[in-house]
Amino acid sequence: MTAPKPWTPAADQWLRELYPDHNNRDIAHLMGRTYSAIKNRSVILGLKKSPEYLEREKPGCFRKGQKAWNKGKSYMPGGRGAEFRFGPGHKPHTWVPVGTESVDKDGYLKRKVSADPMLPSRKNWKFVHALKWEEYHGRPVPEGHLVRMKDGGKRNFSRENLALVSRAENAIMNRFFAMQNPPEGGFDVLLNLARIKLAMSKREKETA
Repeated sequence: MTAPKPWTPAADQWLRELYPDHNNRDIAHLMGRTYSAIKNRSVILGLKKSPEYLEREKPGCFRKGQKAWNKGKSYMPGGRGAEFRFGPGHKPHTWVPVGTESVDKDGYLKRKVSADPMLPSRKNWKFVHALKWEEYHGRPVPEGHLVRMKDGGKRNFSRENLALVSRAENAIMNRFFAMQNPPEGGFDVLLNLARIKLAMSKREKETA
Protein backbone atom coordinates (compact mmCIF):
# COMPACT_ATOMS: atom_id res chain seq x y z
CA MET A 1 0.00 0.00 0.00
CA THR A 2 1.51 3.31 -1.12
CA ALA A 3 1.72 6.21 1.30
CA PRO A 4 -0.56 9.19 0.57
CA LYS A 5 1.03 12.15 -1.18
CA PRO A 6 2.04 14.87 1.28
CA TRP A 7 0.32 18.23 1.12
CA THR A 8 2.72 21.04 0.30
CA PRO A 9 1.99 24.78 0.55
CA ALA A 10 1.77 24.88 -3.24
CA ALA A 11 -0.71 21.99 -3.32
CA ASP A 12 -2.82 23.67 -0.64
CA GLN A 13 -2.90 26.89 -2.64
CA TRP A 14 -3.95 25.02 -5.79
CA LEU A 15 -6.74 23.33 -3.82
CA ARG A 16 -7.91 26.70 -2.49
CA GLU A 17 -8.18 28.00 -6.05
CA LEU A 18 -10.02 24.95 -7.41
CA TYR A 19 -12.30 24.01 -4.55
CA PRO A 20 -14.94 26.81 -4.57
CA ASP A 21 -16.10 26.24 -8.17
CA HIS A 22 -15.24 22.65 -9.06
CA ASN A 23 -16.58 19.19 -8.30
CA ASN A 24 -14.43 17.25 -5.79
CA ARG A 25 -13.98 14.32 -8.14
CA ASP A 26 -12.76 16.62 -10.90
CA ILE A 27 -10.34 18.25 -8.46
CA ALA A 28 -9.05 14.83 -7.39
CA HIS A 29 -8.43 13.91 -11.05
CA LEU A 30 -6.64 17.19 -11.78
CA MET A 31 -4.43 16.97 -8.69
CA GLY A 32 -3.76 13.24 -8.95
CA ARG A 33 -5.25 12.51 -5.53
CA THR A 34 -8.13 10.50 -4.16
CA TYR A 35 -11.61 11.88 -3.62
CA SER A 36 -11.25 11.27 0.14
CA ALA A 37 -7.96 13.17 0.22
CA ILE A 38 -9.60 16.22 -1.37
CA LYS A 39 -12.59 16.04 0.94
CA ASN A 40 -10.52 15.65 4.11
CA ARG A 41 -8.03 18.38 3.18
CA SER A 42 -10.84 20.83 2.36
CA VAL A 43 -12.23 20.31 5.86
CA ILE A 44 -8.82 20.92 7.44
CA LEU A 45 -8.37 24.11 5.40
CA GLY A 46 -11.97 25.24 6.05
CA LEU A 47 -12.81 25.49 2.36
CA LYS A 48 -16.39 26.05 1.12
CA LYS A 49 -18.14 25.82 -2.21
CA SER A 50 -19.14 29.14 -3.76
CA PRO A 51 -22.83 30.18 -3.94
CA GLU A 52 -22.59 30.03 -7.74
CA TYR A 53 -21.38 26.42 -7.59
CA LEU A 54 -24.15 25.42 -5.19
CA GLU A 55 -26.78 27.08 -7.36
CA ARG A 56 -25.43 25.34 -10.44
CA GLU A 57 -24.74 21.88 -9.02
CA LYS A 58 -27.26 21.62 -6.19
CA PRO A 59 -30.17 23.93 -6.97
CA GLY A 60 -32.46 22.33 -4.38
CA CYS A 61 -30.15 22.86 -1.39
CA PHE A 62 -30.71 25.65 1.11
CA ARG A 63 -27.83 28.04 1.47
CA LYS A 64 -26.89 30.15 4.49
CA GLY A 65 -29.20 33.16 4.70
CA GLN A 66 -31.70 31.75 2.20
CA LYS A 67 -35.34 32.16 3.26
CA ALA A 68 -37.92 29.43 2.79
CA TRP A 69 -40.69 30.29 0.32
CA ASN A 70 -43.37 29.46 2.91
CA LYS A 71 -41.86 31.35 5.86
CA GLY A 72 -44.62 33.13 7.81
CA LYS A 73 -47.39 31.35 5.92
CA SER A 74 -49.84 29.07 7.68
CA TYR A 75 -51.03 25.83 6.14
CA MET A 76 -54.70 24.93 6.09
CA PRO A 77 -55.55 21.62 4.40
CA GLY A 78 -58.72 21.42 2.39
CA GLY A 79 -61.51 18.88 2.56
CA ARG A 80 -63.24 17.96 5.82
CA GLY A 81 -60.04 18.04 7.89
CA ALA A 82 -61.24 21.05 9.89
CA GLU A 83 -64.12 18.96 11.29
CA PHE A 84 -61.73 16.53 12.97
CA ARG A 85 -58.83 18.77 14.05
CA PHE A 86 -58.21 19.33 17.77
CA GLY A 87 -58.95 22.91 18.73
CA PRO A 88 -57.28 24.95 21.52
CA GLY A 89 -57.94 23.37 24.91
CA HIS A 90 -59.21 20.13 23.42
CA LYS A 91 -58.92 17.11 25.69
CA PRO A 92 -58.72 13.54 24.35
CA HIS A 93 -61.45 11.10 25.32
CA THR A 94 -59.01 9.36 27.69
CA TRP A 95 -58.44 12.55 29.73
CA VAL A 96 -59.25 12.42 33.46
CA PRO A 97 -58.78 15.13 36.12
CA VAL A 98 -55.95 15.22 38.66
CA GLY A 99 -56.93 13.15 41.69
CA THR A 100 -58.49 10.35 39.64
CA GLU A 101 -57.58 6.88 40.89
CA SER A 102 -57.23 3.80 38.73
CA VAL A 103 -56.07 0.19 39.05
CA ASP A 104 -53.15 -0.91 36.88
CA LYS A 105 -52.82 -4.28 35.13
CA ASP A 106 -51.12 -5.78 38.22
CA GLY A 107 -53.87 -4.68 40.58
CA TYR A 108 -52.06 -1.74 42.22
CA LEU A 109 -53.94 1.48 42.90
CA LYS A 110 -52.51 4.62 41.27
CA ARG A 111 -53.54 8.26 41.35
CA LYS A 112 -53.19 11.07 38.82
CA VAL A 113 -51.03 13.74 40.49
CA SER A 114 -50.43 16.18 37.61
CA ALA A 115 -51.57 16.99 34.09
CA ASP A 116 -48.29 18.23 32.62
CA PRO A 117 -48.53 17.78 28.81
CA MET A 118 -44.72 17.91 28.58
CA LEU A 119 -44.37 14.71 30.62
CA PRO A 120 -45.00 11.17 29.42
CA SER A 121 -48.47 10.08 30.55
CA ARG A 122 -47.08 7.60 33.10
CA LYS A 123 -45.15 10.40 34.85
CA ASN A 124 -48.43 12.12 35.71
CA TRP A 125 -49.47 9.15 37.86
CA LYS A 126 -48.10 7.71 41.13
CA PHE A 127 -48.86 4.56 43.08
CA VAL A 128 -51.05 5.29 46.09
CA HIS A 129 -48.87 3.24 48.43
CA ALA A 130 -45.85 5.39 47.40
CA LEU A 131 -47.88 8.57 47.98
CA LYS A 132 -48.84 7.28 51.43
CA TRP A 133 -45.19 6.59 52.30
CA GLU A 134 -44.29 10.14 51.25
CA GLU A 135 -47.16 11.48 53.36
CA TYR A 136 -46.00 9.55 56.44
CA HIS A 137 -42.33 10.54 56.06
CA GLY A 138 -42.69 14.06 54.68
CA ARG A 139 -40.32 13.53 51.76
CA PRO A 140 -40.42 12.04 48.27
CA VAL A 141 -39.33 8.50 47.54
CA PRO A 142 -35.56 8.77 46.89
CA GLU A 143 -34.15 8.19 43.43
CA GLY A 144 -33.37 4.52 42.84
CA HIS A 145 -35.88 3.32 45.45
CA LEU A 146 -39.48 2.16 45.58
CA VAL A 147 -42.11 1.34 48.18
CA ARG A 148 -43.32 -2.21 48.86
CA MET A 149 -46.14 -3.53 51.02
CA LYS A 150 -44.77 -5.96 53.57
CA ASP A 151 -47.82 -8.23 53.69
CA GLY A 152 -47.67 -8.91 49.95
CA GLY A 153 -51.10 -7.37 49.43
CA LYS A 154 -52.14 -4.36 47.40
CA ARG A 155 -54.46 -2.33 49.61
CA ASN A 156 -52.93 -2.11 53.08
CA PHE A 157 -51.48 1.42 53.13
CA SER A 158 -50.80 1.57 56.87
CA ARG A 159 -47.48 3.10 57.88
CA GLU A 160 -46.09 -0.09 59.39
CA ASN A 161 -46.88 -2.06 56.21
CA LEU A 162 -44.95 0.17 53.84
CA ALA A 163 -41.22 -0.37 53.34
CA LEU A 164 -38.70 1.60 51.33
CA VAL A 165 -36.27 -0.63 49.40
CA SER A 166 -33.66 0.03 46.75
CA ARG A 167 -34.33 -1.21 43.25
CA ALA A 168 -31.38 -3.60 43.59
CA GLU A 169 -32.85 -5.07 46.78
CA ASN A 170 -36.25 -5.33 45.15
CA ALA A 171 -34.83 -7.16 42.14
CA ILE A 172 -33.16 -9.77 44.35
CA MET A 173 -36.27 -10.26 46.46
CA ASN A 174 -38.38 -10.74 43.35
CA ARG A 175 -35.94 -13.18 41.79
CA PHE A 176 -34.86 -15.33 44.71
CA PHE A 177 -37.08 -14.76 47.71
CA ALA A 178 -40.55 -13.99 46.27
CA MET A 179 -43.42 -14.99 48.53
CA GLN A 180 -47.03 -14.25 47.66
CA ASN A 181 -48.12 -13.96 51.30
CA PRO A 182 -45.05 -13.83 53.57
CA PRO A 183 -45.60 -14.72 57.24
CA GLU A 184 -45.47 -12.00 59.86
CA GLY A 185 -41.94 -10.67 59.95
CA GLY A 186 -41.11 -12.62 56.81
CA PHE A 187 -40.64 -9.52 54.68
CA ASP A 188 -37.94 -8.14 56.97
CA VAL A 189 -36.11 -11.48 56.83
CA LEU A 190 -36.25 -11.50 53.03
CA LEU A 191 -35.04 -7.90 52.87
CA ASN A 192 -32.10 -8.66 55.14
CA LEU A 193 -31.18 -11.67 53.00
CA ALA A 194 -31.27 -9.46 49.89
CA ARG A 195 -29.00 -6.92 51.58
CA ILE A 196 -26.57 -9.65 52.62
CA LYS A 197 -26.48 -10.97 49.05
CA LEU A 198 -25.76 -7.47 47.71
CA ALA A 199 -23.01 -6.97 50.27
CA MET A 200 -21.42 -10.31 49.37
CA SER A 201 -21.56 -9.49 45.67
CA LYS A 202 -19.92 -6.11 46.30
CA ARG A 203 -17.22 -7.74 48.42
CA GLU A 204 -16.47 -10.31 45.69
CA LYS A 205 -16.05 -7.55 43.10
CA GLU A 206 -13.72 -5.59 45.36
CA THR A 207 -11.48 -8.59 46.05
CA ALA A 208 -11.51 -9.99 42.51
